[in-house]
This record gives sequence, structure tokens and C-alpha cells, in this order.
Amino acid sequence: LRQYIAIIRKYWWLILLTTVLATGAAFYVSVAAPPVYRATTTLEIDLGTNPLSDPYTVSNARTVESVAAIFAAKIQFPLFLQQVKERLGLPADVKVDDMISVQQIGSTQLIHVSAENNDPVLAQALADTIARVLIEQETSQQQARFQTGLSELETQIKTLETSIAETQAEIAALGAPESAPSEFAQLERTRLESQMTRDQTRLVVLLSSAEEFRLAMARYTDTITIYAPAELPSAPVNSRTLQNTLLGAVTGLMIGVGVAFLLEYLDDTIKSPQDVKQTLPVGVLGALPRLKEMDGQIALVVAEYPLQPIAEAFRSLRTSIQFSSVDHPAKTLLVTSPLPTEGKTFTSANLAAVMAQGGQSVILVDADLRHPRVHRAFDVSREPGLTAALLSPDGWEQALRPTEIAGLQIVTSGSSPPNPAELLASERMREFVSWLAEQADVVILDSPPVLAVTDAAVLSTLADGTMLVFDCGETRKPAAVQAFERLVSVGGQVLGVVLNRLAPSGDGYYYYYSYYSHADGGAAGGRRPRSWIARLLKPGRSRRRRGAEVQGGGRTGAQR
Repeated sequence: LRQYIAIIRKYWWLILLTTVLATGAAFYVSVAAPPVYRATTTLEIDLGTNPLSDPYTVSNARTVESVAAIFAAKIQFPLFLQQVKERLGLPADVKVDDMISVQQIGSTQLIHVSAENNDPVLAQALADTIARVLIEQETSQQQARFQTGLSELETQIKTLETSIAETQAEIAALGAPESAPSEFAQLERTRLESQMTRDQTRLVVLLSSAEEFRLAMARYTDTITIYAPAELPSAPVNSRTLQNTLLGAVTGLMIGVGVAFLLEYLDDTIKSPQDVKQTLPVGVLGALPRLKEMDGQIALVVAEYPLQPIAEAFRSLRTSIQFSSVDHPAKTLLVTSPLPTEGKTFTSANLAAVMAQGGQSVILVDADLRHPRVHRAFDVSREPGLTAALLSPDGWEQALRPTEIAGLQIVTSGSSPPNPAELLASERMREFVSWLAEQADVVILDSPPVLAVTDAAVLSTLADGTMLVFDCGETRKPAAVQAFERLVSVGGQVLGVVLNRLAPSGDGYYYYYSYYSHADGGAAGGRRPRSWIARLLKPGRSRRRRGAEVQGGGRTGAQR
């Protein structure tokens, strides 16, 4: 739950943006939409009973609700809608299915057939026409159920009536009974009269059956009548602006939260010590809080602001390094990073200063011969420096320069050589580092990035331990893994990771950064974190790193 809350706090601006945009869009659409008029025709349904069903069986009982649902489904069929459009003379491409609705009025036998349209006249015509076409179709279907049986009865009645008429004609042709010329004529009369009597009896029975059939048709047929025709609407329906706006706000909020969690899932940068533990087989030696900008370039914050949280973070880093190898203390430390501008120079300079403040003699060597920054941090010239010392062994002592911090000396890079990798891999460089280790308790090497050039891999073989500096929210996990593997592959000993620009949070033991920031008035220097999506929009790291910043190396040299 705490992680979810942290994600929401991290992307609160995105969630707020999507919510505001969705709310504004819903409000604008609702207000700008043309007025809608609604016309309603009320139908009364008299449900007939099913002669084949048991009236006491619940499953066979039909309700007005079920009939209304059937009507609502029928009026959505294309053939029905096509017949309605033909009655009204509407074009075939006009869609009317979204304009129609059917609803029962409470638990009564009345249902509403409503039509909505921007034209009130068309809305009224739609409602009335739909009701009439529905009545016609239902009446035709109901009559078709009994028409076959009734037709058979009517056919038999007509046949009997014809037979009776023919028999009566034959009897009339024989003449009066008393004037019969022979006994055969009398017998024929008797036969014909008996046959007519039988036919008349059957006719009476068929007529009675036909009448009962018609009564049954009236009893078992559903009767639909127009209870109240549609009236011409004089005013549009109530606006749903508030409802649509609230729905838009909820939708925007859900979209914002979903996008926030998606971005967090796709973000493969290292942002916390937990990410380091999940990515590399080494631990976190220290975490440097993100600095707030104060006044210009600040490199040695441990000397200028010793009571700030950043200074305490470097003291904690010093302690972690001392206890990382108790049996074999690391006299030579290499500070590097996977990519440029992740804070390695800032880390190495302030770590050297805080170790000197702790009573040790420290030498900081600017071994980044391609883009040196240490001389800017201490405001000295580049020459003489490491290049001159490697080219002339007699100038080793001249390469050491004192600083304003007691116990701290530095070796600047010197002039830029044409072959920095070969120079750093030379035996002269190994001898120079060994000589420096004899002159001080700790030697710290500030090297180029691991993945940019091979210099860091070469220097890792000269150091007792290597520290990787990661920029929180910027260093990607694949780059971190690749840098670690490259150092290990040449025999480098990686002591651990230093997290630079760690944002204050109330999570775990990193909460004290935020605590001390409030107590002491905030730390010095810093920049806002940039997510992977921001890097995607502005991919040029070199362009992005050129401005003024306290913790970025390429801009001020303070935290490179």
C-alpha cells in the first residue's frame, strides 16, 4: 500500500492533469451539445392468457416487464427500423436506433415509447410511428396464431352451407310430398330430408365452434392500444451537465492512475536502495539526498555547509566504506559511474573532504583525462597535473597540491593527452598510484564513466575497491548491470553503490533526510528528477546537462 501511495504522489501532476482535462472536456461537450427534445407515446397492454400453459405455474407466467423487454428488443431490429423510416420518409443512412427507448411505468400495464431528437417535430413523429408500427406487427402476429384453425372451420361451414342448399334444391325439384308420382320419389325425398337435417345439425355445431374460437382469440390475444399519443415537446429535456462532468472527472481520475502505474511499470531506472538490491549483487554504501539550489556552484558542500543533511550523508558514506573491508582496508578507492553527469566528481570530491575532516590524510586524483572537473571544484588550474607526472617521474611531488581543507591534497588532470587510455594503463601509472598510497592514508581516483570509455575498467585494476555512483531516477538498470559486469570482468572489486540525488521520503531509514531538511532549513543545490518519459521527449543528455546545477557534473562540476 505504501508503494502505491508513493507512485500516486510521484505522478500526482499527471493524475491531476488527466482529471482536469477529462472534467473540462465532459463539461464543454455537455454545454456545447445542441438541445435534445423528447416525445413519448404511452401504450396500454392487455396480456392474453396462453391456452397451452398451466396458469398456476410460475415459469409460464408472463409479465408486462417481460413484454416491454421484448418490445424494446424488437424495435432495434433493422427491418423494423427500416419500416419506420419508410413511413416517415427518412433517408436510409439516418440512424434512429439510438433515439428510441421503451420503459414500463411502474408496475402498471402502461409502457412509454420515447424518441429523442434535436428536432421536436421529428421526435413526435418517431414516437407515434414506432408505436403504430409496433401495434400493427403485434396484431398481425397475434392473428396469425389462430388464423389456420379459423380458416378450416370457415371452409367446413361453407361446404356444409353449399351442401344444404343443393339438397334443398333437389327436394324442391321432387315437388310436394302429396303429389309424388311414385314410391321411389317418396323414398328419395325422405333420404334428402334426412341428409339435410344432418347437415344442418353439423352446421350449427361448426358455427358454435367458430364463435367459440373467435372468443378464444379475443381471450388469448395480447391487445395493444395507444393510451396517450405523443405530444409536440415545447422544451428540451433536462441537461445532464453535472452528471456528465462528474462522470468525466471519475473517468479522468481512473485514466490518470492507470497511466501512472503503467509508467512506473515501464520505468527501468534505479530510484531506491531496493532497486539496487534487486539489480546488483552488492549493497548500497550511502545515499546522497537531492539538493536544493542555493547560490551558484557548490562543490565542497561538506566544508561549506557541514550541518546540512548532505554533509551527514557523506559522513555516513565514510563510515560505510571504513566498515566495508575491516580486515583489508581499502587505501585506493575508485569512484565512477555508468554514464556521464551522474555525480561521480561531486561524490569523490566531497568524500575526500569528509575523510580528511575525519583525521585521515587523503589524496584526490582527477583521473578523468577526457573531461576533468576536479580542478574546477577546488578552483585551481589544471596544470601541472597527472599527465605531467606520468610523463616525468621527477615531477610527482610537484603534482600534489594542498587545499584549504587540512589533510586533503589533490592531483589535477593536467593537459589532455592524445591517448588517455594507454597512459592510464601504463606501468608508470601503476607506480604513481602506489607512490601516492605511501604518501596518504587514502587515495581516491575520480575516473571517466564505465560505459563511455575503457579508462574506468583500467583504473579499477589499480584500486583496492570501486564505488559506482547512480543517479536516482536517471541511471537505467541495464546500464547499471553492464557497468558492474564490465568492472568485474577485468578483476575490479566493487565495494558497493552510492545513490546520488535520492529524493526525501518518509519510507524506512531515509526519512531523516527530510527530517533534517525541515530542521536545518534545507540542503544546498539540486534539480528536479526527470523520468524516463521526459528523457524520451528530450533524449539529448548532453544538451540537457549543460545548464547550471549543483549536483550535475557537466553543468557546474559540483556533483559530477
